[in-house]
Amino acid sequence: MGKIVTIVPAYNEEPRIAAVLDVLTTVDYLSEIIVVNDGSKDGTGIVAGEYDVRLLEHEENLGKGAALQTGIDHSSGADYFLFLDADLIGLSRDHLDQLLEPLLGRGGISMSIGVFQEGPPLVRFAQNMFPVLNGQRALKESLVKRLPDLSWSRFGVEILLNRCCEAMDENIEWVPLKNISHWIKEKKDGWGPGLRHRLKMYRECIVCQLTCKKKLEIFFGEKHQKP
Repeated sequence: MGKIVTIVPAYNEEPRIAAVLDVLTTVDYLSEIIVVNDGSKDGTGIVAGEYDVRLLEHEENLGKGAALQTGIDHSSGADYFLFLDADLIGLSRDHLDQLLEPLLGRGGISMSIGVFQEGPPLVRFAQNMFPVLNGQRALKESLVKRLPDLSWSRFGVEILLNRCCEAMDENIEWVPLKNISHWIKEKKDGWGPGLRHRLKMYRECIVCQLTCKKKLEIFFGEKHQKP
């Protein structure tokens, strides 16, 4: 199967991250589990430190893109990477198998993206309307090593990953995932703060969408860009 490194970016997930790490730390084929505590103000790092994982700490919140980049930069080498959110509900080994299968089972797929089939109405709406934003992904190392720095992209990192695949003519497969969902921000933080955090996330995604074309033209060169 090769060496598989899992990266879990986490920000203020103290009540939820244990459910994810309880599963990951029992999966024997994972070579390394990296948790990047992205400047949390709660006990996220304390909870993660109780598990057999590699814990990396940002002193301040730098965003999801920077957390994933830190995990990539500090990994000890991999054939495949798994990116997983820290607030998943119902994660199982089967979901990891399903994300990895397109990369392992047939040629030509460089990244898989999980799409939730269940969850609260707001989650199902977001998955149907904006599946590109799903953070549950498997990536070949050959793709990851060709990526530009992800640190600037914050919550727009999934958009950036997809645009990079388009620019490099790398194939993506969308994987339906059953019996899994995640906590919505309004449930985690309360409706007022949660809505503000959701709007901030969408704003960061829009900024990334508007910015990444020019950044990728510089990184890859215009001749590698699709019209």
